[in-house]
Amino acid sequence: MVISYFSYVWDINGISAGAAVKSNEFIAAIRRKNHKVFLEWRTKQPEAQIPFNGALKAQRRESVKTALRRAYREPRSYLINIPRFFSEYRILKKQQPDVLFSRHDYGNYANLLLAKMLGIPLVVEVDCPPTHEWCHFYAQDALKFGDFSLKVELDYLKKADAVITQSTELSRYYIEKGVSADKITMIPNAADTNKIKPSQADEELVRRFGLKGKIVVGWVGAGHAWTGIDVLIDAVYQVMPHFPDVYFMMIGTEKNMRFFREKFAKSDFADRIVLTGYVHNSEIPRYLSCMDIAIAPYPQLDFFYASSMKLFEYMAAGKAIVATRIGQLAEVITEGENGFLYNADDAQELSGKIKYLIEEKSLRAKLARAARADAEKEYNWDRVGEKMIKVFRDVLEK
Repeated sequence: MVISYFSYVWDINGISAGAAVKSNEFIAAIRRKNHKVFLEWRTKQPEAQIPFNGALKAQRRESVKTALRRAYREPRSYLINIPRFFSEYRILKKQQPDVLFSRHDYGNYANLLLAKMLGIPLVVEVDCPPTHEWCHFYAQDALKFGDFSLKVELDYLKKADAVITQSTELSRYYIEKGVSADKITMIPNAADTNKIKPSQADEELVRRFGLKGKIVVGWVGAGHAWTGIDVLIDAVYQVMPHFPDVYFMMIGTEKNMRFFREKFAKSDFADRIVLTGYVHNSEIPRYLSCMDIAIAPYPQLDFFYASSMKLFEYMAAGKAIVATRIGQLAEVITEGENGFLYNADDAQELSGKIKYLIEEKSLRAKLARAARADAEKEYNWDRVGEKMIKVFRDVLEK
């Protein structure tokens, strides 16, 4: 089978690094099954920022862009379909795929027209509801064409041959909007269980951070709005005074590190808060090896459609996990069997679960083994690849 995969994510080495990791991982899994996959990054990526003396001029240019962005963001999202149509036509004619697999993007419609014109089945990967995110997060101040964008999005998905979502909540959202349930397959995110596995704590990191003989509670994150770290901070204050041999390790962006420094600067345990800063995805397994307990905190949201790759990486690494009782996390984690759950706004419940795991080494080991077993069985990229291949085969048989 030959598959052309189109992704429209922007900044694959920055804000969209997680999406890029996912694409590379499931494509590698599909290729391991002896299928040919072409990966096409269809959005121009930002260039590396190089300091220069014309900083003021650059700031003025950015101010002009900001002023114009409110007006042009919406029409641009649709007009870009014109050049995409012609460039993607050339790509598809050259690659001659059996299936066109496309990551959904706001305003995107060109590849649906091409798929119909060329007689190629179109399978759409939906990791988020683009119109919802556009209106509520990324372009709240942009001029919009009423509900036109949602109508375009739903028409696109209804006319696609198959849709792959990453969570039950996302599937439910589109079914309620009129997309056929028979067309939708839910495939959650995963982890590379060959690269990430239970191992002894990395000796270099243990020396660097003074972790020898300590119990380490860890958190890995990238953003802030969807992390629930405010509750985590409250829980840290409730845990640390009672356990002098416990360290907390926080891995994330510099913005998060500044936030943590500010919150813990005046605490009596600031020297036991390890703020690593940004860690490249390839290095994450080393840091996970140092953790005894891993936390997956998320806020209480009415529409929580995420599929946490960090949760599955914790599981692959064989960690005792405490996660928020929300969305897919509550579907994957079974209380007391492969982890613990807590209510999103309840720092006392979170701290209580952490304290319990600190005191119960044998329970930590039991939960860790079960989490690893689940990752090996279900939540790994090879399993994701198998499920995607089945979707491709199903649309080819229709």
